[in-house]
Amino acid sequence: MLIAVFFFQANAQNWNEIIKTVASDRDAGDRFGYAVSISGNYAIVGACLEEEDALGENTMDAAGSAYIFKNDGDGNWNQVQKIVASDRGIGDWFGEFVSISDDFAIVGAKWEDHDVTGENHKVSAGSAYIFEKEERGNWIQVQKLVASDRAATAEFGYSVSISNNYAIVGAHYEDRDASGENNMDHAGAAYLFKRDVDGSWDQVQKIVSSDRRAYDFFGVSVSISGNYAIAGAIDEDEDASGENTMSRAGSAYIFEMDDGNIWNQAQKIVASDRAADDRFGVSVAIDGDYAIVGAHWEDEDASGENTLNAAGSAYIFEREGNGIWNQVQKIVASDRDPGDAFGESVSINSNYAVVGSKSAQDVGGGNTLGGAGSAYIFGRSDKGTWSQAQKIVASDRDAGDGFGVSVAIDGGYAIVGAYLEDEDANGENFLGDSGSAYIFELDVTGITENNFGSSFIVYPNPTSGKINIDLGKTYSGVDITVKNLLGQVSLTKTYKSTHLADLEINDAVGIYFIEIRTTDGKSALLKVVKE
Repeated sequence: MLIAVFFFQANAQNWNEIIKTVASDRDAGDRFGYAVSISGNYAIVGACLEEEDALGENTMDAAGSAYIFKNDGDGNWNQVQKIVASDRGIGDWFGEFVSISDDFAIVGAKWEDHDVTGENHKVSAGSAYIFEKEERGNWIQVQKLVASDRAATAEFGYSVSISNNYAIVGAHYEDRDASGENNMDHAGAAYLFKRDVDGSWDQVQKIVSSDRRAYDFFGVSVSISGNYAIAGAIDEDEDASGENTMSRAGSAYIFEMDDGNIWNQAQKIVASDRAADDRFGVSVAIDGDYAIVGAHWEDEDASGENTLNAAGSAYIFEREGNGIWNQVQKIVASDRDPGDAFGESVSINSNYAVVGSKSAQDVGGGNTLGGAGSAYIFGRSDKGTWSQAQKIVASDRDAGDGFGVSVAIDGGYAIVGAYLEDEDANGENFLGDSGSAYIFELDVTGITENNFGSSFIVYPNPTSGKINIDLGKTYSGVDITVKNLLGQVSLTKTYKSTHLADLEINDAVGIYFIEIRTTDGKSALLKVVKE
């Protein structure tokens, strides 16, 4: 009986909704939740049609805003600040896309019209704004970014992503190549910025696809992680070799930064089962050696069968040791339906991915609510297989909420936007399309002790032997001991410095306890099952 109880506890890994967030000054039509991002103990939520400044004054229609939330350590996520552009204007749509990484956040404003000095008006040239968290915890705008070759209607800032000292900004309506020549209507482009030693963010490169064509919309989605960046081209027509034209099949392009800090196109990627109008590349995300690309109008299941119009899919790519990015899996929702648009939003972190399906209507087993929306979390096994771990929906889901329009995942937390949701955090005070966002936490009951923080993750559990441990950040002097139920030592491992630890239990199937300690007093105790 004791062993049976242990097995149940170690096996339970659920993503539970822990809080519904809304803006402190919510109002009808704000569309809070249209964009979301999460990093460590901070999350940012965009509200692109919000009208007031950070003080709730100076109303400007659709100027837009964003809201920063912080985890207080007890599982509560509280709004700590509302941020707006320093030169906010009517119809800027600040907050349609957002990204946060450590102490930096970036917010796009695709319809902003002025350069960094507030001059040189060009309709919808677009801009992006970088905010930095200062020592006192306040988020301060440190810079406004525009393209070096800004042009009217380019919509620079339509997509944004930030990682460490680099940021990428998409301009999917841009017409010129990296040298500012070879005009092609809406071929698209993206711009890379780097933070220098004095804290200034400087444009270091403009990137375009190697096989650019008019109306590819390269840059409609972007993501950056370390030395790699990815950009989607939702209406691109040719395969990776430039052949087999299929209208609006879509593609994505991966760029790698070389030793000279130059970003070069490393590879064009397409779906293995690409077809016309799939719109592969509507959403992209990259993290480490993995990338995920959404194709929200794709029709077939993972085996290429069971056609359902615009049910949607997503594709996971892995970078091999030779530097080649290969598609390792196509993923779809377990309860896919026509028109779900699974893949409209995607995010990947470590060994978890989350995919949004804002048009989904069935919670499972009934309760059909048109356009309520849902999201799906996938986990990677130690054998490299990605499987749906859970379908998540809002606790107060309702028709037309659009839950899943935006998703993000980091460590043990996921956040999902529902930009057309109407009630406050208590389910009261109806304000049409005011919007909300929901934060989910990974509950791994096999972790019985942990003071590493919320980013500490252990996977998979149960396991066939291999265990991966993400400590959340790099620690020095890490000692790991694995014991069986009798207290006998099965394995020990010591790291001088590590962020990620990998173990392999070669002993018999059963229950094991893993003790982790660092020289600076961090510790965790885990129960895992080897099957």
